[in-house]
Amino acid sequence: MKNPVVLVTGATSGIGEAIARKLPDQGYVPILLGRRSSRLKEIHRELNRGSYYSCDITKEAEVKQVVEEIIQTYGRIDVLINNAGYGCFGGFLDVSPDDYRGMMETNYLGAVRMVRHVLPHMLRAGHGRIINIASLAGLTGIPNLAGYCASKFALIGFSEALKLEYAPVIQVGVLCPGPVMTPFFRGEDPRRHFPPLIAGQMLEAEEVARCALKIMKRPKTVVIPGKLKWALQLRKWFPSLYFWATRRIYRQLDQNPHKRPSHSISEF
Repeated sequence: MKNPVVLVTGATSGIGEAIARKLPDQGYVPILLGRRSSRLKEIHRELNRGSYYSCDITKEAEVKQVVEEIIQTYGRIDVLINNAGYGCFGGFLDVSPDDYRGMMETNYLGAVRMVRHVLPHMLRAGHGRIINIASLAGLTGIPNLAGYCASKFALIGFSEALKLEYAPVIQVGVLCPGPVMTPFFRGEDPRRHFPPLIAGQMLEAEEVARCALKIMKRPKTVVIPGKLKWALQLRKWFPSLYFWATRRIYRQLDQNPHKRPSHSISEF
């Protein structure tokens, strides 16, 4: 299809912004969603293509209205990229119940709301692609990210179920990056949040965006950087060794002078 319409949530910064900036050069029409309308306007002005909408994906009515407006304007949504999300660092007892609810409302249920309102239009059109930006934390538990892990595990399970229900008409892809150097980490030492082995492999949003565009063309489940796949294989075949090694690696944080704060927030 000529000039596919691509809807990107969480487009104001990080991975979402990086994806949005790559779309026009490849012939896509970018539709940007986010909460900060001033930032969306700025990015849209630089792209000089598509449009933007201020939307809180935790609000059902806002999602419904925005999707209807996009359909009225463009007639279709060819690709939905569910990127909006955030995480709270901290031990299980240090993170508040409100933060756990917030992560689930945004990272998982936010994607569900988007799909619920976009999918019927894709089905009527007879085609559509949904790309969910999950995380390595959706494939294995990570210390001090219990709530974030739970929300991303849910997103991956949801994605797999959608894929089974609606293939081949609707194609579903999942991108599972490791830790990403988002604006939250700029100017900070990653060792405050991750042990050296992990901190040394942090990704730039640009790398994730490139991979997202690849799986947008051929949806599948992808883990990046590829070197982290060994950890998942270790978990699959030697779970006891994996959990022993993970506990040992993360104990380094307790002995690190740059030890993380007990509670902080990052967008992945």
